[in-house]
Amino acid sequence: MNAVEEVVRHHRFIEGWLRGTAGAHELNAFLAAHTPDFTWYDPDGALRTLPELGPAMEEAHGAAPDLTLEIREPRVLLDRDGLLVATYEEHHRTPGVSSARRALAVLVPGTLRWRHLHETWIVQPG
Repeated sequence: MNAVEEVVRHHRFIEGWLRGTAGAHELNAFLAAHTPDFTWYDPDGALRTLPELGPAMEEAHGAAPDLTLEIREPRVLLDRDGLLVATYEEHHRTPGVSSARRALAVLVPGTLRWRHLHETWIVQPG
């Protein structure tokens, strides 16, 4: 699997989880795809960490049963000297509501574990 495939795979799980179709056993694999020191700037600018991600995901299970999540323009910006940086757009749609964000992800080369994620709104929900 390459970094672009990992970005898409990661978000297929998120879509299934938010729709309520992904099982609890899949959550552990999702969380394990992040390094212990994973950090994430959400689109509102709040800094999140891996210990916060698990409970937030548990609470969000099934919260958007009609969600469609689309990854657009995934690409690797840098893959050298032990650093792998990818970027993509993440588009969310539910009946009557859509949003989009641009993301930059730092992955660990070889393992493709998520080390850092920074998201910025393109279109806020509404």
